[in-house]
Amino acid sequence: MTTEYILYGCKKNQPDYMEEIICTSYNTLDIKKAKKFAKTNRQFVKFRVATYNGGMPNFNDPKLVNL
Repeated sequence: MTTEYILYGCKKNQPDYMEEIICTSYNTLDIKKAKKFAKTNRQFVKFRVATYNGGMPNFNDPKLVNL
């Protein structure tokens, strides 16, 4: 199974919980292009990229717990 990349972004003066999905792709080059476009033309200032491999999430993983 291939890895899907999901680009999230937050606009200027917006709280972090208001982030939006900007682009999804299987190619990292598309994500870079979308990030550049969102930064210059859509006033997005914060970004994060998530990956999805098709598997179910493991919420019991100790590495995911942030106390």
